[in-house]
Order: sequence, then C-alpha cells, then structure tokens
Amino acid sequence: MESIHTIDTPELTAKLNKAEIDILHFIDSWLPTFVRWSVEELSYKCSLFAPDGVAAVDMLILHGLLDNAGTDEAMGRMVSVPAMAATWMRENTETINSLKLMLDTDLYDTTETAES
Repeated sequence: MESIHTIDTPELTAKLNKAEIDILHFIDSWLPTFVRWSVEELSYKCSLFAPDGVAAVDMLILHGLLDNAGTDEAMGRMVSVPAMAATWMRENTETINSLKLMLDTDLYDTTETAES
C-alpha cells in the first residue's frame, strides 16, 4: 500500500506520494536556477523507474505544481515550474525536506527503519 502525505496550505492542498515528494525535493533544490526539466531526467535523478516518474510528473501537473513544456528533440518530454508553484515550494521547503528525510529509507539501517 502506498502512503499519501498531505501538504495543506490556503493556496493548495497537495496529496503526494513518495515519488512526487522526491521530484519536488529535487526540483526545489535547483530553483530558481532551473525551472524546466526533462521527465526522463527527473526519473533518473530521483532513482525512479520511467513509468513511475511519468506517473508522478502527471500527478504534479494535476496539482498545478508542474506544467507541460513541450517536447525537446534531444531530451524528450519537458515540464516547467510555474511561478505560483515555485513560490509554493519555497514556502513549503521545510515540509518537503522533512517528508523526504522521513521517507528516504536509504539513510537508515534496518534497525532504525523498524523503529521509525
């Protein structure tokens, strides 16, 4: 069963799974330097299988946190971060980072994972 985590703000209520949080965490770490990403690159950078990355990106688009940005000949399908979403990510950086830390079991050994 997949865990869903809710970030509820006056502007937006986002119900996110681990893959979506991983992508938001990665994107947030590069804002404002980069605001346009390849879906394939996001999947790779977040250690996701391609179909999982595509599904996560599609859900983030439905939440309004990403926009489709056409297709690049070399990079494939592209997405961008709208200004409202960049602001929302900055306002919720602490929550996104906390969720990422809590969900990243690679940071813990098996006894720590069982305890948490």
